Amino acid sequence: MQAKPPSSPANRQLWLLPRFTLLLFVVSVIGLLAYLRYSERAEARLVLISDVLWIEQNLHFQFEQTEERLTSLLSAAREGNLDDATFQARARLISEASSAIVGVRIRSADKVYHRGEVLPATGLEDVRKLALATGKAAYSDVLGKDGRIAIVMQAQGHEITALIALPRLLSTQIPWWFANKYRLAVIDWRGDEVASKSHVTADDEGLSYQLDFDPPGHGLSLQVTAYSSPTGIVQKGLVAGVIVLAMIVLYSWWRLHRQVQGRLSAELALREEHAFRNAMESSLSVGMRARDLQGRMIYVNPAFCRMVGYTAEELIGSTPPYPYWNPDDIASHRALNEAVLAGLAPNDGYELTLRHRDGHLVVTRVYTTPLIDATGKQSGWMSSVVDITSQKAAELREHEHEEKLRQTGRLIAMGEMASTLAHELNQPLMAMSTYASAARQFAGQGEAAMLDSTLNKIAEQAQRAAGVVRRIREFVRKHAPHREPCDLNTIALDALELLDSDAHARDVRIRRELAEDMPQIQADRVLLGQVMVNLLRNAVDACSEQPPERRDVLLKTSYDTNSVHLTVYDRGHGIPPSAGERLFEAFYTTKPLGMGIGLNICRSIIEQHQGQLDYENLLEGGTAFHLSLPR
Repeated sequence: MQAKPPSSPANRQLWLLPRFTLLLFVVSVIGLLAYLRYSERAEARLVLISDVLWIEQNLHFQFEQTEERLTSLLSAAREGNLDDATFQARARLISEASSAIVGVRIRSADKVYHRGEVLPATGLEDVRKLALATGKAAYSDVLGKDGRIAIVMQAQGHEITALIALPRLLSTQIPWWFANKYRLAVIDWRGDEVASKSHVTADDEGLSYQLDFDPPGHGLSLQVTAYSSPTGIVQKGLVAGVIVLAMIVLYSWWRLHRQVQGRLSAELALREEHAFRNAMESSLSVGMRARDLQGRMIYVNPAFCRMVGYTAEELIGSTPPYPYWNPDDIASHRALNEAVLAGLAPNDGYELTLRHRDGHLVVTRVYTTPLIDATGKQSGWMSSVVDITSQKAAELREHEHEEKLRQTGRLIAMGEMASTLAHELNQPLMAMSTYASAARQFAGQGEAAMLDSTLNKIAEQAQRAAGVVRRIREFVRKHAPHREPCDLNTIALDALELLDSDAHARDVRIRRELAEDMPQIQADRVLLGQVMVNLLRNAVDACSEQPPERRDVLLKTSYDTNSVHLTVYDRGHGIPPSAGERLFEAFYTTKPLGMGIGLNICRSIIEQHQGQLDYENLLEGGTAFHLSLPR
């Protein structure tokens, strides 16, 4: 930070004369350049006005010549010495004399002669009246957008009209030297451009002149704008020399001023820098402390003093144990202090609990780096101390909140497990009840072989129920399922066998289309069986309320390079769009006595196997549930 030099009457008087002289020189140079520019523009404007007046006289002369030629032709018509051949010859001569005339017409009571462009049918009534009343040539307003005007003359029932193209008039009558210097345009009363000599926009719009163009009148005016002309080499050299001289003077003054300013600033640099550092350190909210190599306190900032409640005078010069150490933990304070002085402080800082003067504890995080003096040698240790008491309190509250959430999650999981057991065990228990009734009948009939087979099936269902409990408990714990090589077709057949009797009782047909040579996959056989049972039971329930011809369920398996697939089709009533959005949510059901967790569990099991489970409504009615698992 550069210090400003002191201001005094002597310093101000020292720089007063050089500043005034420099200002006078700059004003003189600017005034000279401005005067030269003004003189140049004034001279150019006088030349411009002179050239414009010359052009105006030239154009007026052309109009007068045109009027004389038309008067001569009108006199011949009035005297009866004009036929069509004579008219064409004389009109051609008039057009050759003034190429701006693009059409001529003579009209009398019984004859009309015409050459060139056809005159417009409208727009000439007022001009004819004016020519008849004055007995002189009358000019029309601009006809159309192509810059045409008409001259009308009448005498003793004869009328001659000539059509003049203003763009062609400017093109033929403006000399080359004028076109190289100026841009000439004809402007109407609305300010629109009717014709111009050049379509290039002039560079210097400020140097222009405009005067009335009469004839033809009707608010037309000539506007001349000068092109910017290159400045002469001598003039450029003079201007450049003046500018270079001014720059040299300015640079010399700047170097002198900088040298003196530097000397004055050096006197205050150290004091200003010290004041700036004190102001910066006083505004910090982070505590700063410095100790020498023996641990003696040599500097503390106001933030550290507020943090421990002691003044700088009380802390500077103190040695361990420092007054802000916690009396209940002096040993750990001393060990940590010795490690820091030995250069073993952690790079990412360390936590330190301080005791405020009023007795409350302040939790801080301390970052320590070596203190290097002006010679590049280490003279001590500089520490930044951050108060993290509020952060620690917030972390404690967050930890307690997370613990409550985990406890709530365990309670919810226990509820889900109880609901799942009640739902999933209902199937093997119903099968066991059915097999027990059959065993009773076989025992009464004395069929030992059938009784033994039925008891084996009851045992299998009991083992199946135990497997369901074990697998569901593992699933609730959210750990990876027990996977083993298994065949999707075999699992599907087991599920069909379990549901066959229930479907038969409801008069629902279950068809199967199982792919041949189905590859094996790594999966949990019990959990996948529960998924298929759930899907098939839902399909049977959906078809049981349909007419007999629509009570049809199809189970189909297939595979491709990356996945194996299973689809369950039913011809039920389908799934409404409103229900489809929540179909896989827990405890959402469309069945009167449903628990609303079957499909949710199915999707969770499939996703745990890195697979997908989805559904679609069929066009012919019913629903298809698609299951895919990676190979």
